[in-house]
Amino acid sequence: MTQSMDTKKLEIFKMEHKKSLEMKLAKLRDTISEDDASLEQEMIKIFRVSLLAHGKDKRQMRQIAQISKVLGESLGLDAAYCDRLEQAAKIYDIGNVMISKKIYEKEEKLSFEEFKVVKNHTFIGYYVLKAQGFPITDLAAIISAEHHEWWNGGGYPSQKKSHDINMASRIVAVADTVGALFRKRADRTAWEYKKIVEYVETRSGIQFDPEVVAVFLMNQERIDEILHAGL
Repeated sequence: MTQSMDTKKLEIFKMEHKKSLEMKLAKLRDTISEDDASLEQEMIKIFRVSLLAHGKDKRQMRQIAQISKVLGESLGLDAAYCDRLEQAAKIYDIGNVMISKKIYEKEEKLSFEEFKVVKNHTFIGYYVLKAQGFPITDLAAIISAEHHEWWNGGGYPSQKKSHDINMASRIVAVADTVGALFRKRADRTAWEYKKIVEYVETRSGIQFDPEVVAVFLMNQERIDEILHAGL
């Protein structure tokens, strides 16, 4: 690895954020007993607050979580699982807290080196979440690791494909894309909902699970309401 690449990593990664988050979680464990049912929920709050402090949009987090639950219900997944999925879909992206805000605020396309490093947020999030050892954080860990995988194997970080990708990850992959495209960013304007629907449909069998896309298309009214709530 070259010196320039080392410098790039230092510019992109914010490992002090990871240490700070881990210290907060450790302090919480010292305060609340492992047997206390509230410990998992308090951990989820810490993850959510960390994401919001890093610039994650609160409305977008809610949209992704609610859309994920709607899709899970439409796929026939049981109610308890869909509730866990909704909560996991609010925290799965915690790995982004360890990435410099400047990277996500760039108007120009990321360099090959920058994108290569940024992709590691999936692994970072997985290990941070998995270390907590609770049902919701375990599910969020899987989603963190897999939400950028593609149905046809063209995604990252592990080039998983088809049913090798966990169902929760396949659901959140669609919800995440919808929520992201509906929000304005430094490098583009927010998309109209009709355009988002058309885009998701064209990515069926490529990026997204066709079954998940099918239930997404079946729930247009509900998803439209979720996206426009509070606007």
